[in-house]
Amino acid sequence: MDKIHFYKMHGAGNDFILIDNRAGIFTGDATALFRRWCHRRLGVGADGLMLLENAPGVDFRLVYLNSDGRPAEMCGNGARCAVALARRIGLCGDEAVFLVGKTRYRAQKKSETDISLYMPPPKDIKNSDWLKLDLPPEFSRPFFVNTGVPHLVLVYKGELDDLNVAEWGRRLRYHPQFRPAGTNVNFLCLPETGPVRARVYERGVEQETLACGTGAVACGIYLNRVLGRPSPVTVAYPGGILEVEFNPDFSELSLSGPVVFVFEGELPLPPAD
Repeated sequence: MDKIHFYKMHGAGNDFILIDNRAGIFTGDATALFRRWCHRRLGVGADGLMLLENAPGVDFRLVYLNSDGRPAEMCGNGARCAVALARRIGLCGDEAVFLVGKTRYRAQKKSETDISLYMPPPKDIKNSDWLKLDLPPEFSRPFFVNTGVPHLVLVYKGELDDLNVAEWGRRLRYHPQFRPAGTNVNFLCLPETGPVRARVYERGVEQETLACGTGAVACGIYLNRVLGRPSPVTVAYPGGILEVEFNPDFSELSLSGPVVFVFEGELPLPPAD
């Protein structure tokens, strides 16, 4: 085989390359190849790449890699896209059970264009008393939570469209308090009416993305814990709106939003050694 079929998909603008790897084409380190395929100028272009694989007792295993070609623990929008693809290629029906690492996830089709992902309870919740970030006054109420991957959430008091997300995201992503793993960074604007607006800087992608699923969940937990907002909450990213539902102790937690098939095609495989 000198080519492999791929699917390009996005969830609220968070875009991915997906590959059916049940035949075991990729079994070793393909970091450089995946990085090239995700490159916006030299490849297909994507925030991440996913492999759907066989696994006992579940519909499939999902292997997620950031656009730098390196493995990541979880991606909420990516998982929702993977479930939509799994339905298309016959791995599951309207409901799916799948593994990411050793964690079992469940997802459900809400409509032909909307997938809900059920998440495990969050971990490592820390508020501004713990977060000693020495921020300027335009930022307030920093909050940290792990929703499968680590997220910093904070309110930006200025005009969100004017915020230099690349500069501030990079600065906070590498802040000493979050070493060695680093963190994703979510900036919120709290309008008087309508959904909360957000922009996000993602580690591994190392730039702003149009949305982030685990980030939306982190924002939902923030809005409840810090501002007392009830479930459900909606978070409007530049790429689309995501909805987060939860019970009071977050033992039941879901992420819902749009999933779009963009195109599909074939990518060349490097020659075997």
